[in-house]
Amino acid sequence: MVKRFTCIVLLQYAIPMAAGQLPPIPDRTDTDAKAGPSLFVAQRVQNIGTVLEGDKPIVQWRLENRGKADLIIEQTRSSCGCAVVKLTDKEKTIPPGRPLDLKVEFNSQGRRGIQSNSVTIFSNDPVEPNLKLEFKANVQFLYEMKPSGLVNLRAVQRGKVAERAIEIYPGPNRKVVKILDLQVPDDSPLSFHHEPFVAGSGTGQRIRMTAREHVSLGTLTAQANMKLSIDGIERQRTVSIRGEVVGDLTWHPKTVNATRQVSQPGKRFAPITIRSMDKMRFDILEAEAGSLFDVTFEPSKNGPKGIQYSVFLTLRDDAPPGPFGTLLEVRTSSLDQPLVRVPVFGVVAKPIEAEPPMILLRQDGTPVGTHRRVRLRVLPQLKLEVSDIICSNDAVVATLDREASSRYQHLRYLDVKLKDRLPIGTHQAVLAMTTNIEGVQRLEIPVTIEVPAGPE
Repeated sequence: MVKRFTCIVLLQYAIPMAAGQLPPIPDRTDTDAKAGPSLFVAQRVQNIGTVLEGDKPIVQWRLENRGKADLIIEQTRSSCGCAVVKLTDKEKTIPPGRPLDLKVEFNSQGRRGIQSNSVTIFSNDPVEPNLKLEFKANVQFLYEMKPSGLVNLRAVQRGKVAERAIEIYPGPNRKVVKILDLQVPDDSPLSFHHEPFVAGSGTGQRIRMTAREHVSLGTLTAQANMKLSIDGIERQRTVSIRGEVVGDLTWHPKTVNATRQVSQPGKRFAPITIRSMDKMRFDILEAEAGSLFDVTFEPSKNGPKGIQYSVFLTLRDDAPPGPFGTLLEVRTSSLDQPLVRVPVFGVVAKPIEAEPPMILLRQDGTPVGTHRRVRLRVLPQLKLEVSDIICSNDAVVATLDREASSRYQHLRYLDVKLKDRLPIGTHQAVLAMTTNIEGVQRLEIPVTIEVPAGPE
């Protein structure tokens, strides 16, 4: 009978726990364990029932030290930042026979539906040093705000109401939303006003925002603090707003960033679109972007003329290789924005692009280490010719793949191989060739050869 009972206990502990299930309470019959601290909690799981979103109920557990030595709570850890343990340093030591009411504040703001959270107590209890407590709640929301997070007004003109508004709807089984107070800083770029609207069978609130007359053009950030009443239940809410204050004109993109890949001379960039916010006619008088670009512009083909323009940047054929940064300046007939400025960044490709730009070989006995494929590229309208391919180190040989190179006139492919053994260490070399491209009659590609100790 004893052996059979012991077997049953082991099988019970081997059964995996279901999701959210607390581990079984360990056996405390050991004599040595009785002599130390012993943390006891009668009810480890609590259901605090229905909570209104925004409430901060306190969940409480009674902790008892049923051992014979002081129980020391080393730390506590919550499964969510919404559960805050209220525990002072003095309360972290629980003498034998003295209970402690552990309090956890649950912040239900932003939580909806069934919530399951836990708090783990790490202590010097030798039997159960990590004791897990769990609580559940059903959070009902009082209202819904659209947009729910950061409000992006995009483009808004000075002195005019933004197209985008904030709407607040009553939640399920709620009727009326009221705004009791709406506060903004004195230096806010926006002014606010609100009005009720019919929201299903209830009443919601719509908040509209106006850019102040004195605000500067450019990026705007604002914040508003609201006191709401939902069927008489009060709540506080802070709303963050961002956007752009524009004058008569707006444009996109604000910055041309072409640094992700090199640009070949002659490339035409995607257009910058400049349009009138009020659909009032305007003219582009001139546009320039420094010595690297030819700039052209034309009215948009869609809609009335003089309302929207496309500005094109074309990289000149004689643009020197390397990174660049310049400023597109567009002069207009707009009284509010006579000058539109757009930063332009990028990298001009070399007359011949070698990929990879540096060759690394490794004498390790593998084809991968001793063989590289190099692609040479020029502008598609040019024909690239390569001859007299030599390497300064005789151990490296490079040949032109004529079959692959015959497919495109502006592409040539080289096969580079390490054919001879070299001493252990790092060796530098240069792969040189003759081309027909003006300014790059001699093209050189650096070569690094690594020879590890004990090659295959």
